[in-house]
Formats: sequence, C-alpha cells, structure tokens
Amino acid sequence: MYDTFGPELSFARKLQSKGRNDFAIAKFTHSGSQINDWTPAGSVAKSRNLYPRFIAFVNDAIRELQAKGNDVELAGIVYHVGENDMSMPPYRRDASGWLQEMISQSRIDLDRPTLSWYVSQQPPTKNERVNKIDVRTAIAEICAADPNAFLNFVTEFPEQQKQLVLDTDGILFLGEQMAEQVN
Repeated sequence: MYDTFGPELSFARKLQSKGRNDFAIAKFTHSGSQINDWTPAGSVAKSRNLYPRFIAFVNDAIRELQAKGNDVELAGIVYHVGENDMSMPPYRRDASGWLQEMISQSRIDLDRPTLSWYVSQQPPTKNERVNKIDVRTAIAEICAADPNAFLNFVTEFPEQQKQLVLDTDGILFLGEQMAEQVN
C-alpha cells in the first residue's frame, strides 16, 4: 500500500467521529519534498518548486466543488512539518521562516487574509550535529504570533522502527492528531 494513502484517512475518520460530515479534503502532497520546496521562492531544484502548483490546486479544487453546486468555504490548510525538516541542519534552521513565508503568501494568493493554517510537527531528530537548532521553539513562536495559525506538536507516536520515517501506525496516528486541532 506504499504511496497510496496518508494521514488524510484517519484525519477524516476522526472528524466524522466528532460529528463533522460537511467537509471535503483536497490532498496535495509531494513525498520526499522539503519545506523550502513549498515556499513561494522555491528551492534550488526548480522542478521541485511546489508552491505555484499548490496554489493552483487549491483554486482548482474550490472551482470544481462549486461547479458541482456546492457552497465552498476553505476552512484551512493542514500542513505537516516532518522528517527532513526535523533533521537536516539547513532545513531545521530555516523551517520557521519558510513556514511563515508560505502562510503569509498563501493568504495573499488565495485572497483569504485570515485563512487558518493547522500545522503539525513531529519531534525533531535527536542528533548532536543538530540538537542546538531549536526548530520546535522557532515554529511554536511563528504559530503563537499568528491568531490563525495553530500548532500541534505531535508526540506519543506508536513505537516506530526508524527515527524519521513514520510507518503505517504512525501515519494513522498523525492523521488523528491533526484532526484534534480542527474545529
């Protein structure tokens, strides 16, 4: 089942268990990307600049739902700061600034100045070469300063075989935890 599902399944199930049935999930992802690939400026690898495609995807999804007769409210963006961003020094060092750029520019480009961003973050890698880079606090400060950005620092994952990569149980747990912060 690799590459065919993600936390959106348990996320949706959790929302439904909370009595929510009036939602649609539009998933845009790119496995193996780093946070800078998602920023408006993009990364050095231009083929991995995801931001323009992401914004187009959101607008297209809204138009498609409206064309089918649905009233659509973009309730928010759910974004997970994960694996590489929690371990590699340049990503870990700059993740909070890049997240802030993404949030700010998306609100402009989607013409939604108060668009909610629901950010989840898994624990940073524990390694002496990066332990001095406090990515957890940096991201928490970005979200705390923004009344429409909500951070869920996800802990207590089921036991994982690898330090960075989430297995199926970890992915399902992540989706449930992400849904906890959504009204």
